[in-house]
Amino acid sequence: MKQSSKELLKEGYILLPKAWLKCLVNEKNSEELKALLQILTRANYSEITYKIQMVDIVCQRGESAISLRRWSELFQWSRSKTARFFQTIEKEGLIKIIPHPKNVFHIHIIDYDFWTGTLSPETREANKKKNTESFYLFWDKYHETMQKPKQNIARARREWDKLPQEERQLAIDRIEEVYYHTNDIRFIPLASTYLRDKAFLNEYTN
Repeated sequence: MKQSSKELLKEGYILLPKAWLKCLVNEKNSEELKALLQILTRANYSEITYKIQMVDIVCQRGESAISLRRWSELFQWSRSKTARFFQTIEKEGLIKIIPHPKNVFHIHIIDYDFWTGTLSPETREANKKKNTESFYLFWDKYHETMQKPKQNIARARREWDKLPQEERQLAIDRIEEVYYHTNDIRFIPLASTYLRDKAFLNEYTN
């Protein structure tokens, strides 16, 4: 391949289980796996509305409205074999076939965001909101417990965002313990310093 990694990644990527890759290398069941890869790579990355048989079909992220005939051409299979394949992978929970009154072949890939190693915009927004809420829970609890003025919130938020989820929860849960083991309240750190130094991981002996 003469294309650079940057150029290759412009169209995104998909995650493949090692077992699939072994099958492809060994050409074991590679025909079916190649068909699955076709499905994953041709699914919509974002919502698109198609006009099919004079009807508007909304095709969401991770869905496809490619006809069964076209799929059979892509797979280089007969239409009956293609139809059986889609029925099989639906039973296995990889896709869902969405019924339409005019026999439009519309599929939804289960856990599409998992396969592409990404989060949907809705999930990203929900995670961002959850993170903000947990930060302000920490911020308020820290200053209420430590009895310090609320200072340098931007710096504290930057330190908060660096922490993995489990450490964020520890940072909240162990505020009181750090407070009660601080002999001189003059040495109680700012919230940003508490987070930067990971004071919530300190071990104490009673």
